[in-house]
This record gives sequence, C-alpha cells and structure tokens, in this order.
Amino acid sequence: MRLQILLHPQLRTTLPKCAQRSLRRNVWVRFKSQIPRPSQKHLSPLPKSKETLPPTRPPVARTLTPAKTTTRTGPPERILVYYGGTGRAIFLGTLRITTVLLFGAACLIVAPACSVADDYPWYSTPAVIAAGALPMLFVSYTAAPYVNFIHLALPAFARKSREAAVQYAKDLPPTAVLYLTSMRFNTIPRQTAVRLGDLVQIKDALRPVTFQNLNPSPQRWWQGRAPTQFYTGTHSKPGRQTSAFFPELWNVIYQQIQKGKPQPR
Repeated sequence: MRLQILLHPQLRTTLPKCAQRSLRRNVWVRFKSQIPRPSQKHLSPLPKSKETLPPTRPPVARTLTPAKTTTRTGPPERILVYYGGTGRAIFLGTLRITTVLLFGAACLIVAPACSVADDYPWYSTPAVIAAGALPMLFVSYTAAPYVNFIHLALPAFARKSREAAVQYAKDLPPTAVLYLTSMRFNTIPRQTAVRLGDLVQIKDALRPVTFQNLNPSPQRWWQGRAPTQFYTGTHSKPGRQTSAFFPELWNVIYQQIQKGKPQPR
C-alpha cells in the first residue's frame, strides 16, 4: 500500500504537504502527465550557423606524373658492319647437309651391299666409304672460313649517336673487338671474338681466305679448336635497315685490316 501511494499521483495527494515535499526532494519521483508529448519527427532540424561549421577546404587536385622512361637513341653495344647475304648462307648450309647425307648413304646402304656381294673385290667396301667421305670433307674444309656476320663492339662514347659510331669506326684502335659469326660443320652458328690488331691479310691456295687471326683466344677442350682463317668480301651485302646495321663501315674496316700490323698482346 505504501508503494502504491508513492507511485500513484492521486494517492500521493492524500499525504501531508511536508511529506510530499520530502518525497520529491529525496526520492525524485516525477509526476506522470496524462497529456502525451508531441512528436518531433515532423520538425526539421535547425540549420547550423556558419560560425559553428568548420571551414571547408577546396579539394586539391592531384596530378599523377608518369614515370620517366629513358629511350636509347644511339646504337647498341654491338653493331652489324658486315652481312654475307642470305643466299650464300643457304647454299653452303644445303651443301653441307647434302654431303653428310651422301656419306651416310654410302656407309649404311652401298658399303654393306658391296660387302655381302661376291662380284666385288674386298677393297670395294672401304673404297665406297672413302668416296662418300671425300665430298663431305672437301666442303667442310673449303666452306669453313666463310663469315656470315661481323659485329663491332662500341665503347660508351661511341654509342651516343650514329655519327659518333661512324667516327669511331673510321679510326679503330688495335684493341677494337670484332665478333665474327661463321658456320660449324653441323650448320650451327659459331661466333669468334678477335682483336683488330691480331688480324693480318693472307691468301691460301686451297680455300678462299682473306685474313687470319694470329693470336686466337684459348678455348676449352670440348669446344674444339678456334678458327683462325676467315673469308669476307670487300663490301657488305644489303640487308634490312636498322639502327644497328652499318654496312658502309665494312669497307673502311677492311682497309684498316689490310694496312694494319699484328700487335703483341
């Protein structure tokens, strides 16, 4: 009953005024109003004053700078100064393969047939093998000096422009390096690095040779003997024009080889 008097507003009026004041001061019981409070959902919020709003900064436009790409304008480290031509390379490669097939047919087909036949003498079998090997050995020996490509190594100061490379090639030092690409016995390309001062002009009576390397670099045993004799024309064959092709320089380099003398290492 006491709890209902404290909570119900009508029953709380029966108490003395001093008890009501003490109850409001100590217990903090609020009177329940019978009038519902108006809803504030339809009321729009008050706009904030300009003084209370934080200052807005204008958006900063960020421009992305692309990464700088360095493009090479000069020639590469090795430039092509001599091109032997596609026709000659195809002809020599076909000739090598043909002689190898001829030697294989002589050893695997003709020689066994002669050995089992009674009409042929005993020396017919080795004679057939030797006859099949002669064309292969002849082509391999005579076509070995032919050079298909010659590249010239350029130092850093000669790679700045095409004109700088031309000026360097017109007066090469004896230590200038040439890379001569020839063809192996099995038609695989073989590249040989030689110094300009080590090349001298010679002639051979058995096969075409224009110059010889007097100081070949030593190689490993499984690489075979390094070639020392080479054959090139006085002028380069025309080819596809690129920034690394200098066919006009080979005649100048060829004349320097003819006039040069071997330099000691």
